[in-house]
Parts: sequence; structure tokens; C-alpha cells
Amino acid sequence: MEIARGERLYFAAVGVLALWVGFWGYVVPSEVERAIPFPVPPLHARFLGAVYLSGLVVMLGGLLAGSWREIRLVPILTALWTGGLGVISLFHLAHFDFAEPQPWVWFAAYTAYPLIAVALAWRHRDTADETTSGAPLPGWARGYLTGQGVVLTVLALALLLAPGALVEVWPWPIDRLLAHMYSAPLLAYGVGSMLLARQRTLLEVRVVVAGMFVFAAGVLLASIIHRGLFSAGDAEDVLWFVVFAVASAMLGALFALATRAGR
Repeated sequence: MEIARGERLYFAAVGVLALWVGFWGYVVPSEVERAIPFPVPPLHARFLGAVYLSGLVVMLGGLLAGSWREIRLVPILTALWTGGLGVISLFHLAHFDFAEPQPWVWFAAYTAYPLIAVALAWRHRDTADETTSGAPLPGWARGYLTGQGVVLTVLALALLLAPGALVEVWPWPIDRLLAHMYSAPLLAYGVGSMLLARQRTLLEVRVVVAGMFVFAAGVLLASIIHRGLFSAGDAEDVLWFVVFAVASAMLGALFALATRAGR
């Protein structure tokens, strides 16, 4: 099924917001309040920047894809991510200064974007039944994506439901607001990973895997830049670097394989 012009415009609109937050968060973290309605330290800003730059890559995939079978999971991830952030923000209204424009843009985006994403997912709900051709998704990729999905989903739910416990063991200082904010994109990628593992071909996973690779590699690079905030003597700090290094390698390899198969 072809992607309609209006649907591509939606991906472009979400991508513009992702680029705006991703740029200020990752490239100029000291100015991140230009893009988000609350201040965060540089490592937090770069973590959020990596999240949004990964979303930008997924939206570019939706904008440039040739058919819906390549991006059938994108609306589901977008609904979970943006809808989750919208709901979570309602519980932290004290952190928003509604005398400034950023909170109004924030709530407008995170109300409209998930509603449109749900509509797109419903409209194209039969795409999964279409016959697909191309190189099959290898078994090692299914296994890795399933494992990644379980880990990210459990972590996201813990950040959402038990933020106090996660604040104590997170490798660098976070508060309840950030714990909740991190949970939405991590849940989207956790559920998305498990859904990716059920796809039949490499073509069907390429777009979302590209976004996940940017997230993993971006967080790894940000952690290296701010390595002074980590301790080599703490197991959770070492595990942080190992997990994101492995994720970057696995997702990068899978994206390269899917790209070659697409050619």
C-alpha cells in the first residue's frame, strides 16, 4: 500500500519537532530549554537528544519509505512514545511555566501526534496481512530483538511505576520527573523491539532498527563525553557502557544487513 501525501506530511511534522529537541539537547545541551519546557543538566540533555534524534531517523524513514509494509510499526511506536509523554506530563504540571510558549507547544504536540498515530495504525491495520518478499529476518536478529524488547519494557515499566527505586540505582543522578519522561520512549522501543522480532523480512525492520541504532550509539557517545560522571568501580556504571556498546554493535550490524538486502 502506498503512503499518502498527508501521511508523509505527518511524519515530516513529527520529524521537525524531533530535530528541534534533538539538536538543542545533543549538540547544544546548555541551551536545551529552547526546546523542552524544563531545565536538565548536559548529560540528561544529550540522553534526551539521542532519544529525539532516533525519533527523527524513524520519521525520515516514514517520509522516504516506498510502501507501508516498510513502516507498519512506526505509528504504533509513535503513539506509545508521544501518548506516553503527554499523559506523564499531566502528572508534573508544576514543572511547566505556562507563561512561556514551550509548554503550549509541548502539550499540543503530545496531544495531536498520538491521536493521529492511532488513526494511522488503525487505517493500516491490515498491512500486516500483506504478502511480503525479500531477505528473511535471521534467527539471531529475532533472538536479540526479543531480548532487547524484554529488557527495555521491564526497565520502562520500572521507571514509570517505581521511579524512586530506579533513581537510587541509575548510573547518573536523575529525579522522578526524568525517570517518568525516560519511560515513554523506552517503552515504545521495548514494545517495538518485540514486534520487530515477529516481522518476516529485513525490509520490515530497517526503518525502526535505524532509529534504535542512533539512540544506542548516541547514548554511548554522550556517556563517553560525560564519562567523569561515571565510576569504573560501580557495577551499574560498567554495565551501562557494556549494554549500549553491545546494542550499538548489534543494531548497527542488523541495519547494515537490512540495507544491503534492500539494495
